[in-house]
Amino acid sequence: MFRALSGLKAPYHDLTLLVASDFDEYRVIIHGPGVTIQGGRQFSEAKAKEHALGMATDYLTNVRQQNVPPVEPDWTPLAPGEFLNWRP
Repeated sequence: MFRALSGLKAPYHDLTLLVASDFDEYRVIIHGPGVTIQGGRQFSEAKAKEHALGMATDYLTNVRQQNVPPVEPDWTPLAPGEFLNWRP
């Protein structure tokens, strides 16, 4: 069974940061061309945003070897059905 989750998304360079509320925690997903990264669960929206931004910056800096300038993401609400969670 699929169920929609509410949350936020933000573009960050060529990546998309997703922070979705799942009961009492937040799930963090980053995706972009050829990559999907699942972050650790966070227990507040602020910590989830911070975690997503840190992971994206680390990925771009350490894996892609890009020197990325710090950019504050523009967070917008997820549209209905934009983030789905599978529960058996």
